[in-house]
Amino acid sequence: MELFSELMQRKALVAAALLFALGAGILGQTALERLTPQGVQSGPNEPAADVSDDTFVEDSLDQDESVRPATPTRVACIVAYISGAVRAPDVYQLPVGARVKDLVLAAGGLSDDADIERINLAAPIADGQHVRVPWIGDGATMAATAPTESPASGESSGLIDLNRATAAELDALPGIGNVLANRIVEWREREGPFQSVDDLGKVEGIGPALLAKLKPLVTVAP
Repeated sequence: MELFSELMQRKALVAAALLFALGAGILGQTALERLTPQGVQSGPNEPAADVSDDTFVEDSLDQDESVRPATPTRVACIVAYISGAVRAPDVYQLPVGARVKDLVLAAGGLSDDADIERINLAAPIADGQHVRVPWIGDGATMAATAPTESPASGESSGLIDLNRATAAELDALPGIGNVLANRIVEWREREGPFQSVDDLGKVEGIGPALLAKLKPLVTVAP
């Protein structure tokens, strides 16, 4: 009986302790709610940082820089004059590296009576150059004059001098590619200067048809 009484006393003490702890927890929670300001939530999340006006202005400027159009770059140009058998003889502005064909197109194209067989459309154009396109039957070849004479042209005739032209200048001729241009230069260095335009037919790869096409475009300077 004494053992039973002792057990009952221990259970009563444990129950009392549990009730005391529960009551203390409820009182603590109530006090915390009273002390916490209304509208403020407690928790691990940090409040969002305010974005200042300075940051907004800086971001706006960055966006303006990203959409601002790039400054256009200037393209190098030359100025040349064309006259003769073209539809609109005048002074025209062309990009560097332009050819006679580009100048003719800028002038509206060739006139109906232009002698196309005596025009070197592949000849390069220099700044300040004057190109004259011949008419059929006027007895003159295409004239191309520039402030300084090209070493590959004879007396401002606009024709390519076979004895002075570089491989790059010969490559610009119709029907002459890089291979034939180098063969012409090699033949000239091996056999000596061309004595006539017909000697061009002695170069391997240049047949009668191609030679006839090239004759109006090339010359042999004395």
